[in-house]
Amino acid sequence: MKLSGQLVESNVWYDKILDKIKSYNVKVKEVEIRINPEDINSVVGHKKENVTKLKNLYDVKTKIVQDEKIKKGSFNISILQVYNN
Repeated sequence: MKLSGQLVESNVWYDKILDKIKSYNVKVKEVEIRINPEDINSVVGHKKENVTKLKNLYDVKTKIVQDEKIKKGSFNISILQVYNN
């Protein structure tokens, strides 16, 4: 995949993950994102951009777990830790 296509796909993943985190209505500190191994580059982002944005903009640490049982193109998020307050 060309870099521009990869960047677009990566942004789509970022938006989906961020929407899911926001839907919890709690101040999330750390999440575990389970994905199909084929999606790893798009989820993490170019030069880890998605992981970095979540940390810098929302103070959310991410733990990415590759799981072949997860259907390609989907993900599961588990909250590992929330902020008190």
